[in-house]
Amino acid sequence: MMINLFFSKWKNSSSIYFKYYIVILFIIFIIIIRYFNVVFPLTYIETIPPSDNFWKESSSNFNFNKELINNDDKILYLKNKTEFYLKLRKNFLRQHHVIYNESNLITFQDKLNWLVIHESPQYKSFVVDKIKLHDYSKRILGKDICVPLLKIYDNEKDIKFEELPDKFVLKLNHGSEMNIICEDKSKLDIIKVLRKLKYWKNINYGLLRTEFQYLYVNRKIFAEKFLSKDLIDYKIFCFNGEPKFIQIRKLLDLKKHIYLHNNYDTNWKLTDIESGLRGYIRVPNIKIKKPKNLKLMLKYARLLSQEFVFIRVDFYEFKNQIYLGELTFTPTNSHVKWKNKKQSIYIANMMNLTRIKKYLFNK
Repeated sequence: MMINLFFSKWKNSSSIYFKYYIVILFIIFIIIIRYFNVVFPLTYIETIPPSDNFWKESSSNFNFNKELINNDDKILYLKNKTEFYLKLRKNFLRQHHVIYNESNLITFQDKLNWLVIHESPQYKSFVVDKIKLHDYSKRILGKDICVPLLKIYDNEKDIKFEELPDKFVLKLNHGSEMNIICEDKSKLDIIKVLRKLKYWKNINYGLLRTEFQYLYVNRKIFAEKFLSKDLIDYKIFCFNGEPKFIQIRKLLDLKKHIYLHNNYDTNWKLTDIESGLRGYIRVPNIKIKKPKNLKLMLKYARLLSQEFVFIRVDFYEFKNQIYLGELTFTPTNSHVKWKNKKQSIYIANMMNLTRIKKYLFNK
């Protein structure tokens, strides 16, 4: 009745100002929904922010080394935690075109973001720090299987290129896709490299990508051994300490940024799981040989993932030797996409949130 009355007034109105007024109100309504999250449940702000003393509680529970923590980021996070979480929900809406609903965790993305919201990012920071990962490998496996470190630097000015070999890789330890691969030092544009490293080091990756575990990583630059430019990345998805499937990434076209992205079960049988990300394609006709050390990879992945509800363990195999690349809790910034919702639900069912043991914000 009200709608019919409104449209009759709209149609019969001779005043153009009335129509402008309605249009402006509609635009304001859209802005409010988009930027102020009025569509989100009110329980969100009530249940999510951690207590102000969670840093103290976490430290006493898990014996954290405070020297590892970027204190400025920690303070920023605690002061703005509600704002960060609202940003995470905005990202979820933008990426998946649905509203995140904590009471209805169906898809892999739903559960992954639940873990981002509720698990302590501080506990996760030890294994996502690409330098401290070497220590984690030693503690869990009894040996360091990461790609060998060459040098560690506090900032780009400390790098002495004459001390590095002809081939090497420069990386940042507090995020992803911040790598410089050098295959010939004589052709390296050092000024450009230094500018890029400085820019990357100043990025607050944890805030930018809403991957809060990186807020607790003390940012550094490091050089590691160059293995090969044609490596296959074996990404093992582990749920509650058990490897479930293996995703491989192999570059097919550098200019177009196209990657082979097949998924295999733990017996190396090709599955129907397919990425929904642009540039990552499933090609059943391309036969990828089973890695010679697959059983050992799965054994290591099982050991490295025991303490976590979900984690992805990445390996390389080079000259019959296994190298640990990284551990990640938030593939594609916790917004990893699959071919369709059915596949996402299938993968979500591999994750059992009732077995969570780590320190939670809501504890």
